[in-house]
Amino acid sequence: MDIHSISKYLVSQNIKLKGCSVSEMKRLERYFELTLPSTYVEFLYYMGKGAGSYMEGSSVFLDEIYILKPDFEELLLERGLSLPANAFVFWAHQGYQFAFFCTDEGDNPPVYFYYEGKNAIEQKENYLTDFFTAQLPMSGFDLM
Repeated sequence: MDIHSISKYLVSQNIKLKGCSVSEMKRLERYFELTLPSTYVEFLYYMGKGAGSYMEGSSVFLDEIYILKPDFEELLLERGLSLPANAFVFWAHQGYQFAFFCTDEGDNPPVYFYYEGKNAIEQKENYLTDFFTAQLPMSGFDLM
């Protein structure tokens, strides 16, 4: 599913979405000194500040995005690993799982994942939209 379809589905399930403003998205890009892929910008536009029970309990919304990369880099450093310079950490769960994409891998980039118990970075999804779609059933939504 694309981001627009995910947002339409969530609204059909009576989920209230809270999107980011253009100025908030630009501030994020300036802070990290990068250009975000269009798929992620669309996610921010529709639900970057909250989406009810969708991804509830995970750090994925604007209020926590600014601290994810420094926290993740510190964890990786302790384990002898590092992030690519162009990595953007957009999701974390309970401080031991992190997901990121590289900003030079297209508008709908692959998603890389780190799970503390595995101590390795692996590609989790081929596309960012696949990651967000996979979060629907993990958040208790039945797509059937």
